[in-house]
Amino acid sequence: MQQLAGEDERRELRPDELRYALGTLEPEQLLSDLPPTVGQIVQTLLTAERRLSQCELADRADVSTRTIRNYHDRLEALDLICVGENGYRLALSFQTTTERRDPVVPAVLRESQTLLEVADRLLETVLPPNRYGDPDDPLGSALFWPPNPSRLLEHPMVGSWMRLAATLTATESTEDNWAVQMGSSLEQQSLSHTTP
Repeated sequence: MQQLAGEDERRELRPDELRYALGTLEPEQLLSDLPPTVGQIVQTLLTAERRLSQCELADRADVSTRTIRNYHDRLEALDLICVGENGYRLALSFQTTTERRDPVVPAVLRESQTLLEVADRLLETVLPPNRYGDPDDPLGSALFWPPNPSRLLEHPMVGSWMRLAATLTATESTEDNWAVQMGSSLEQQSLSHTTP
């Protein structure tokens, strides 16, 4: 934020200003828990002044187009990037008059999405359908009742992505939380055994 010019009056930071400030960081400083090439892709999109084709993005980020294809689904699931027929863009306003008036921000921030909703989209991109729908699967089961996406925060395959999702959804750590049950346990009975 020190890269932004000072002002006499206090006001909220605009998304295009945040984009500029984040664009001054080195790729390894961005998303440092994720593979370095992800930081290169995001940093390139932060400094772009328009949408970039996949080839342009690969050239500017100094990564292969395959690398972009490997990560674009996850970045889209977290709503950090938007991919359309005109190319790739970061989900933060460009420094244009139009986008200053009608700011572009990730849907996860705009719509106050939950960690469960984001985990659902993320797992859909990394799991084949037979694992995604399997309540016995170590990853897919996090979405079944009772859903517990927080247990994926330390998973070796998706943990770093889930920690980013937790940051975006402002989910607090549950490390020191305790589950408490009040009252006696209720036993489930079939409806045919109810008393009149």
